[in-house]
Amino acid sequence: MKSVSLTLYFLLLLFALAPPTEIKAQQAFIEELRHYELDAAKKAISTLPKSAYAMATWQVDFLIHFNISNPLFQSITTFPRPNDDGLGDFYYYINLGDYNFYNFGDKNIEALNHYRTALQLANGQDDDVLRCEALKKILTLHRIAYLYDNTTYLEYLEQYDAAAYDALERAYYNYYNLILNFKNHYVEAWDPSSFRTLNDFLGAHNTPYLKGISYTVYASYYEELKKRDSIWHYINEGENAFRSIPYNYKGSRLNQLLMFKARTIMNEDSLSARQKISMARAAIDSALSRSFNKTDDKIVSLSHYYGSVIDTLDNDYRNAFQKLILYNRTRDSIREYRYNDLLNELEVKFQTSEKERQLLVEKEQRKKTQYLALGLAGLLLFGSVIAVLLYRNTKRKQYIAEQQREIERQKAEKILKEQELTSIDAMIAGQEKERQRLAGDLHDSVGATLAAAKLQFSHLHALSTQEDNTTELFEKTGNLLDAAYTEIRNMAHLKNSGVFAKDSLLPAINKFAKNASSVQNLNIEVQDFGMEERLDNVLEIALFRIVQELVTNIIKHAQATEASISLTRHADHLNLMVEDNGIGFKLQTAFGNEGMGLSNIEKRIMHLEGTLEVDSSPENGTTIIIDIPI
Repeated sequence: MKSVSLTLYFLLLLFALAPPTEIKAQQAFIEELRHYELDAAKKAISTLPKSAYAMATWQVDFLIHFNISNPLFQSITTFPRPNDDGLGDFYYYINLGDYNFYNFGDKNIEALNHYRTALQLANGQDDDVLRCEALKKILTLHRIAYLYDNTTYLEYLEQYDAAAYDALERAYYNYYNLILNFKNHYVEAWDPSSFRTLNDFLGAHNTPYLKGISYTVYASYYEELKKRDSIWHYINEGENAFRSIPYNYKGSRLNQLLMFKARTIMNEDSLSARQKISMARAAIDSALSRSFNKTDDKIVSLSHYYGSVIDTLDNDYRNAFQKLILYNRTRDSIREYRYNDLLNELEVKFQTSEKERQLLVEKEQRKKTQYLALGLAGLLLFGSVIAVLLYRNTKRKQYIAEQQREIERQKAEKILKEQELTSIDAMIAGQEKERQRLAGDLHDSVGATLAAAKLQFSHLHALSTQEDNTTELFEKTGNLLDAAYTEIRNMAHLKNSGVFAKDSLLPAINKFAKNASSVQNLNIEVQDFGMEERLDNVLEIALFRIVQELVTNIIKHAQATEASISLTRHADHLNLMVEDNGIGFKLQTAFGNEGMGLSNIEKRIMHLEGTLEVDSSPENGTTIIIDIPI
């Protein structure tokens, strides 16, 4: 009898420790989904709770078809929220995020907010599996849609690093760590450790989608290193991996790789002009055969541009001109979407600030009402009893009222100061994004145009006669085109220099000075004292842009060969001094010269409550001293 009781107790204990059926079903479904085994995931849906069935079905069908023209894509807008605080709610917000991100070009903010809500649900359940699924969506949005040098992804990347629970999630973390830090082609931001770990995983596991997106990043990295064999190896391996996937979710990333392949073909010196035309057109046509959603708009736009270059190479100038018009039209449309996203983000911040201010005012009003009611009650209760107590109570109320007015005045000043700082932050953020957009346009449009001109010039050279004087002329002109392309590319990187959240002000200035020193034989020296600790991020960005403006003035106007940037941090202020040995200028006309931008610099410094001193005269160089309180 005792043995039977122990056996029964043991069985009951095992039953209590075993995960519930719903949890097992959820785990099985997500396990298939994150490996993109979509047929198996669809079968696993039948075991899920009824509240999660519709949401899970939509997500699987979305990955299978991945096409906004499919009627099921719009159906998510008609589904009610499950309200189960579980898998149904989680995928309800994931699906809404996917719908906004892939269906509209200017609703990335709405998509991000839905993904964040899903992440909050996962955090509320302390579920690393759901947490990783939400973070992959958020990091993918940052990878595709956000501007270069945007660092808002860092907090989510850190959360993913902490939540990754197995080898596959670690591999995805290393992929995002590579692509998000390298997305502006900063070779120095490439993480060799993440590269090795990810490469080892890809060699040991059959994960075609992760291989495809990872090999695309590898090819882009080796393009910067100018290693042609490695570029072609990873382009071909990535394309093979994508094409082995039977579902459409791989489509947009395969399109991206094919456009990269077309550009690489046009820059391949080992191919003839006819081979380049044929192969590049085939890659572009393959990409255009699968335009599924709004993330493909940039691919379509680039196809017009590359098509114009190919038609020019093929002497079909009419079609080349028409495609160039289409490229400009579609590029402007994409740019408008990006500006709308920026305006939406600023509007959300403004509305949030206004709502917080209104809540504060209402709270203070309620406090006033409560104090008044208590005071009246006190007067009614005790006023008729003792005149002395009434007098003392009245004096106490006057004192409280004076304190309250002082508190309200201080809070009002604080609100106005916070609104002013918010406006300054928004202005700096807008300037940062505009600089990044200009650098991207300079790199992608003007640089690509010079590369196309070089290709056409090489084709024309091959068709020309081989007389000595003609050959020499073509070679000199070709060298000039190469020099122009190199200078445009250097200027794009120079314009795109920025203060990374992880690198701080001093490394950013050192990097900028190094890049600027390659222009016009100018040597720039950077000196610092007391800069071991970081400053406020907004102050670092403002100081960096001031240094960038001053060095640009030296390059454009000073004709200098030597310059120095000195940063000295004191207890309560920061001193910045920029000197050069150039031709100098007259101080009387300096602040009226729009080309030098000293008025803009002076306004920046006034916002920072600092001072500006300029010492210059013709033929005696220039010294600019800036002091800013910290």
